[in-house]
Amino acid sequence: MASINPWKRFTQLLPGGQRTVGEVLSVNTASGTSLLELRNGVQITARGVDVAVGLRAFVRDGEITGPAPDLPQYDIEV
Repeated sequence: MASINPWKRFTQLLPGGQRTVGEVLSVNTASGTSLLELRNGVQITARGVDVAVGLRAFVRDGEITGPAPDLPQYDIEV
């Protein structure tokens, strides 16, 4: 049965999954994966080879979805 709650219906339209940005450290074309370093220093392996080494990439659910702009990051404590 479909929900009549407007908020639940709206959230079902949104894409799920985890999204992040990382810098590409290396690309392995043989396996189709890339090694990325996230902003917190953690290194991950993601599927995709479309972004060159040294550039930033968007990662969603372990897959590179495209290049990301190189914008400054600010940490603010409240």
